Amino acid sequence: MKEERKQYWTTRYQNKRFCLVTLGCPKNQVDSGILAGQLAEQGIRLVNEAENADVILINTCGFIEDAKQESINAVLEAIRFKSGFNRKEVYVWGCLAQRYAGEIEKEIPEADGYFGVEAFEVMGKYFFGPDYQVPSDIHIKRILTTPSHVAYIKIADGCSHKCTFCAIPQIKGPFRSRPMHSLIEEAEALAERGVKELILIAQDTTRYGTDLKGKKTLARLLDSLVNIRGIEWLRIMYAHPNHVSDALIEIMAGEDKICNYLDMPLQHIADPVLKAMGRGSSRTSIERLIDKLRTRIPGLVLRTTFIVGFPKESEEYFLELLTFVENTKFERLGTFIYSPEEGTAAFSMTKTVDRKISEMRYARLMETQQEISEILNSHQEEMVQQVIIDEYDREHNLYIGRTRGDCLEIDQAVWISGEAEIGDIVQVCIEDSGPYDLWGSIVE
Repeated sequence: MKEERKQYWTTRYQNKRFCLVTLGCPKNQVDSGILAGQLAEQGIRLVNEAENADVILINTCGFIEDAKQESINAVLEAIRFKSGFNRKEVYVWGCLAQRYAGEIEKEIPEADGYFGVEAFEVMGKYFFGPDYQVPSDIHIKRILTTPSHVAYIKIADGCSHKCTFCAIPQIKGPFRSRPMHSLIEEAEALAERGVKELILIAQDTTRYGTDLKGKKTLARLLDSLVNIRGIEWLRIMYAHPNHVSDALIEIMAGEDKICNYLDMPLQHIADPVLKAMGRGSSRTSIERLIDKLRTRIPGLVLRTTFIVGFPKESEEYFLELLTFVENTKFERLGTFIYSPEEGTAAFSMTKTVDRKISEMRYARLMETQQEISEILNSHQEEMVQQVIIDEYDREHNLYIGRTRGDCLEIDQAVWISGEAEIGDIVQVCIEDSGPYDLWGSIVE
């Protein structure tokens, strides 16, 4: 009986075609790549289009309302394929399934199964049999969801901050660093596969190592990664301003492989709003940090994000934020409208901001940033920039790439004329600019 059951499990999905649909942040892309690697190891055939699949796996996002709705729509769209002659199986996993476990199953019972975050072993046992165990090298064998010359590397997961607007700790649990040796092994394997740019991600990259034994820090991790042959660029995302150390600044300033780029979400600048958000920082500490970063890291490109419409954000506090952005002139900036999330401390806060007012504040802030970005980009004209080639646009007969100051899928692009190969790092003379794009030619 046991052998019959094992045979059933190992053959049930063997000839099935799987499609992975990934929503949300780059951290979800990494998780999908890990699952795709597991499927491929078991001989499962992966396809890109849901209509061509027998099994559809949807990696959902449950962070804010818009993301949740996008995930729900994707699930409902996949369920359409369950009717008719070519009936498909639909499985939902990731953040939305974790956050609303039980509830979403009642709301959408048509799905064939639900799994939470990092449920690789549970899914493995479901699809491959009860004896399945997650291999120790799942990160090394993951399938990249990015161009082959660039890869995200998730150095930690979870979050132990107490930001009042954020549900991530509920979904992902407390902050957990990956062992440093595991990250170095993964980076070396990626380099052997032709990856030239590593993008370090986590809920808080600058907190890396604080939960590990020994003096393991982000700076020490970077010190090891820069020595890996084949890796040319290292980029840091999701840096919390409270954990940017002098050691990190020093290695960023001194190592050429580390891009002069830092993604550091600030969320707001008015002290009463920062306090209400539970950020643990102040306007004074933020301004001092920015001054230090720009002084000690020449040519730093600083990316940040802000939330508008948070409870207690008066017009006065919004104007303080707007003036701060005008004066600081961030090279890259994103804005979100506050989304009230169940289970967070901010959900029950009074003095809420009307949605229309929040939308107007969002538009004003983004218009201000567009003007700043247009001016800063114009200063790059006639300069020669190092650019990595990401793709080729046949329609315009131009390559599309990024400078060291631009992250994949997030920041602006450089449109390039000349001869190159995807993945090349070339010198480009910038000839024209717009608020979010640059144009140039490869320097021979």
